[in-house]
Amino acid sequence: MLKKISLLVFLSVPLIILADGHGKKEGKSPQEMKRMEMMKKKEAQMKKEMEKWGRWKPEDCKKVSDASGIFLYFAGESIKEGEKHEEMGHQEKADKHYLDAMALAELAANYAKNYEAYCKK
Repeated sequence: MLKKISLLVFLSVPLIILADGHGKKEGKSPQEMKRMEMMKKKEAQMKKEMEKWGRWKPEDCKKVSDASGIFLYFAGESIKEGEKHEEMGHQEKADKHYLDAMALAELAANYAKNYEAYCKK
């Protein structure tokens, strides 16, 4: 709930600043100028706070990255096994290995996407 409220405040700050004379400084009272500067500082602070949300710890990010690499490695190994079985004429076993490879590659892609979403800055 706090995140939603903070996001709402964060998104409304630029609109408030834009609505106040579109950034023209001439003819503004000192009090209005102070208010505009304060709003800009709050906007910058909210932006920094938003960047912190959703980030995982570096050790967790390392685990996710490693898991993605492991899944991708085993997907490649499964493809190699499938090719061997296909050369020997065991099409059903080859197809099973190919399906396993597809599932592992999909897992690797999902882990990579999570890494990108929660670990990259």
